[in-house]
Amino acid sequence: MRRENSKFISSLYFRGLFPNVIAVLGGTVNVFFDGIFIGRKLGDAGLESVNQCLPVYLLLCTVGSLYASGASFLSAHAIGENDVEEGKRIFQGVLLDALLVGGGFCLLGFVFAGPLAKLLGTAVSIPYVYLYLRITMIGGIAKIMLYIPYFYLRLEGRDKQCMTAMLTMTVLNIVLDYILLFPLDFGIGGAAWASVTATVVAAGMSFFFLLSGNGTFRLGFQKLHMSDRAAVFRFGSPMAVNNMLSSARIFVVNLILGSMGIGGLVSVFAIANNLNEFSICIQNGVPQTGAAMAGIFYGEKDSKSVRAVVNIELLSGIALSFLSGAVLFLFPAQIGRLFGSSADCGFAVRCLAVSLVFATMNSVMSYSYNAVGQLAAANMVTVSRGFAATAVFALLFRGLGERIWLFYPCAEISTFLLLTACSFLFAKKKCLTPFYLLDDTLERSGNATSFAVACNDVDICEASEKIRYFCEDNHFTDKETMTISLALEELLTIITHESCPPDGFMDVRVLAWDEKRIIRIRSGGRRYNPVEAQDGSLMYIGVKMICALAERTEYLSALGVNTLIIYI
Repeated sequence: MRRENSKFISSLYFRGLFPNVIAVLGGTVNVFFDGIFIGRKLGDAGLESVNQCLPVYLLLCTVGSLYASGASFLSAHAIGENDVEEGKRIFQGVLLDALLVGGGFCLLGFVFAGPLAKLLGTAVSIPYVYLYLRITMIGGIAKIMLYIPYFYLRLEGRDKQCMTAMLTMTVLNIVLDYILLFPLDFGIGGAAWASVTATVVAAGMSFFFLLSGNGTFRLGFQKLHMSDRAAVFRFGSPMAVNNMLSSARIFVVNLILGSMGIGGLVSVFAIANNLNEFSICIQNGVPQTGAAMAGIFYGEKDSKSVRAVVNIELLSGIALSFLSGAVLFLFPAQIGRLFGSSADCGFAVRCLAVSLVFATMNSVMSYSYNAVGQLAAANMVTVSRGFAATAVFALLFRGLGERIWLFYPCAEISTFLLLTACSFLFAKKKCLTPFYLLDDTLERSGNATSFAVACNDVDICEASEKIRYFCEDNHFTDKETMTISLALEELLTIITHESCPPDGFMDVRVLAWDEKRIIRIRSGGRRYNPVEAQDGSLMYIGVKMICALAERTEYLSALGVNTLIIYI
């Protein structure tokens, strides 16, 4: 029983980390490979045009992420509060809203592609930008809607299905890019059609995975109330604002570089920006793996588990971003040749490499603040790293010429220092834990305890016996103490034998809050509810006794794990 509950959380997190990183990579690698193929086929002008179209592409991502991330956080909170029907209602409401708003946005983009091309492009690249934008907008609604199953599949713990859809998109995009650009010689339009086709296929696959089988969410359309829409936008704002400001950042930096009168800088920025998009698989993949977990734990008022998730994300993110940064730092020249560019991108790539660790840490904390409802802090981090700090340092370093790329590490480091300082101010003002901004009143008061239990009879008996100390400290009655001890022993034993793998762990939380006595048991393995599965056999006699003693029991399946809650 002395094991921290992070043992269970770690196993749950790392089960989804690799599939989720690959899934995010599938979403960003399209831009990366478009840049490589177009650069080799059309040269620097084509490479610049893809980068100049990126602001509009990111606006599509803004709309999709605004709805999907906000809705999924609200659904996660509802599930954490044991209100699954509310989570379903939010899902069906956001489907209709995103379809209508996203469709209107894409129509406007298609109609005004000409003015947009003149605004974003140069005299040489405007024809490329115009064609790329028009085709992108034809399939833009698929990009927007793809975000919804992308977030909700992770909420259900179906990371491998999410990964399968996104990997399919990646492979299909690469194959079509090559065929349409080289053998068929369709030019930049071929690259755009490759991306659109791959995105449509991925969106179809993702919705099929989400809506088929015995999952929680089903196809349907409901009208969102104004209060629902406001809540979705609030919780979706950090990720949406990040995409929107990334669009503005690329536009502004392109303007600054173009005004410096140094040839090749815009091409170098296109390469660095493609690499940055590629690294998003770590910057966003690491925190997105734990986002649904943190949202559910927050709904359960389990700040200890939220903190454990954030710590795991920080450690994983630092390790992965350090390794990827090291590769970029050691081989910058080879990367430039990969894009077929003659520009010297070595210093820019190395500056980007140095920034990656801090970029990932900033991203982890932004997602964490969003999950626990600290939206002001989340948006502060997003605005700083997404636009403000980058624009300020790019302007400050404009006089350094080809050393301007120092804005990459300076923007991320200054943002991390800002969030650390401001988190202590927010914590003091709202009586929260510094840095994490969590309300740990229950843990500090001794009214809650959580721990991991190995799936063996010895650990289960130890947990059942020692939980009595918690009950005594919180003045439980003898009946309540007996019920909780019995519930733990009987339920953990039967869950171990019927569902959990032999080397697995179960996560137990006991709560004395607001005159309530609550036990929550999480377990992996196959979908299994011992209360529902009980029959007249002797094996279930303990479960039957618990049901008679308890006020009520609830079961839900989320994150790919079983959760049983007993109210005494």
